[in-house]
Amino acid sequence: MTKWIILGVGIIAGLIVARVRLVKTTTTDNTKSIINLLTNGIFIGFLAWKGSLFLLEPGLVIKSPMSLLYFTGGTKGLAIAVVIIIVYFLYHIKKRTVTTVHLIRSMLIVVFTTSMIYDLLALFLLSDDSVFHFIKSMGAFFLLLLTLYNKGQQKKEVFHDMKKAALIVGLTGLIVWTVNSNFSFANPQENIKATEVEVGISEGQSAPDFTLKTTSGKEMKLSEFRGKKVILNFWASWCPPCKAEMPHMQEFYVENKESNAALLSVNLTTAEKKSSDVAKFVDEYELTFPVLLDEEGHIGQIYQAYAIPTSYLIDSRGIIRKKIVGPMDKEMMTELIKSVN
Repeated sequence: MTKWIILGVGIIAGLIVARVRLVKTTTTDNTKSIINLLTNGIFIGFLAWKGSLFLLEPGLVIKSPMSLLYFTGGTKGLAIAVVIIIVYFLYHIKKRTVTTVHLIRSMLIVVFTTSMIYDLLALFLLSDDSVFHFIKSMGAFFLLLLTLYNKGQQKKEVFHDMKKAALIVGLTGLIVWTVNSNFSFANPQENIKATEVEVGISEGQSAPDFTLKTTSGKEMKLSEFRGKKVILNFWASWCPPCKAEMPHMQEFYVENKESNAALLSVNLTTAEKKSSDVAKFVDEYELTFPVLLDEEGHIGQIYQAYAIPTSYLIDSRGIIRKKIVGPMDKEMMTELIKSVN
């Protein structure tokens, strides 16, 4: 949810910057037309990104139509959306409904501003890849400056703007470096054994062990999977986003069951209306991965699975690396597993 919010903030900021630039350089009618085109293009691209999931994974969407509500087509879907947006803009350029130069410049302003704002906010609101976000935001910042550059500006003004930009880059880099360094020292080093790490559910802590029975009555322990990378998922059969992600989890399990990755699914049985609902759900979605039953509700409480679905990414040493609240698709699970040892 946080990613969507900061992406929305970035897009709005991009449209505002583009509009300010247009007001200074073209007519009112042309400004309105270009802003309308940009807004429509973004909306069409978003729908195409969401809808591309059906094109890329028709089987999953047929099994779980709600996937279209919760998921997108991922990286491939984004590429499809970009192509559709470009075709949309080319159509209007060919019709000469707007000034081509102003439209192209406005498109670049929206893209660079969105990228810059998104990555700057991600530095402080998202805990992953802070250095990568910093590099991207600064790169987008300089590209935005070049796009906004007016040929009529005097060299002194341009030089002054570049000095201010360099100062901003330097100060931001110093802040990010300091925060990232402190965070790194606070986390356990890779060579520390899981037994030496405090047990808990925070990132960097050793995942609390537990033993639960599967739907077939077999006992399973989390520690049995030590040496494998684990996605630990908490869910209930009545939960709409849980229903949406289950076909994705099944495909992920089938594709990775022979690898060094494991999927453990814990049903919050105390939250079910009837215990028999779990077996019906497993049969309906043709799940073949282990489904554990938290019949007393203790494990869900320990892992604070208050909002479902809730998942934990656990590395091969049994250390929690990430908590994910909300549904996951197959691409997201694959990327999570690749991100840890």
